[in-house]
Amino acid sequence: MIVRRCSQGHLIRIHRNTTKGAIRTKTYSDGTSETLAYPSSYNYFVYVDGEIIKKTNSFKIAEELYVKECEKKHDNGHGRLIIGKHQLIGAISTSQSDYPTMDNTKSKIKDFYDKRGIKYGSNETKSQLLSRIKFIIFFNSLALFPCFSRFLNIFFFKLVA
Repeated sequence: MIVRRCSQGHLIRIHRNTTKGAIRTKTYSDGTSETLAYPSSYNYFVYVDGEIIKKTNSFKIAEELYVKECEKKHDNGHGRLIIGKHQLIGAISTSQSDYPTMDNTKSKIKDFYDKRGIKYGSNETKSQLLSRIKFIIFFNSLALFPCFSRFLNIFFFKLVA
């Protein structure tokens, strides 16, 4: 299970090892495929550019290495995830300043959605695209309440799937 992905589109991820020893192959819409062999032990692993570079039982250690790897590729990362400051959208840490506004171009807004795996219609206007931001912020704020967590997991999965 992917816990965090690079917000800039680089192949840097933290995985939670939920299927120890499994081999998974994912085929993408462009025809490329990726095979990932999950380690037979450890709870977390860091995957960079097609290979596992660290296996650990500590999320903190995995996240610190993840942050270092992101810093090698770009200089505007979020660092470690801070609850209340960041929201995870499609396993990407997102702060309030990352959300698109009317000042952004339509292509920048689509790029924001594409990196987070959020679907949208190809004919949507800029205003329609931005209206999704309010919806995402609202549902992420509801996630703070345990009574909504199961509903949100099911609903948001269907929204981005």
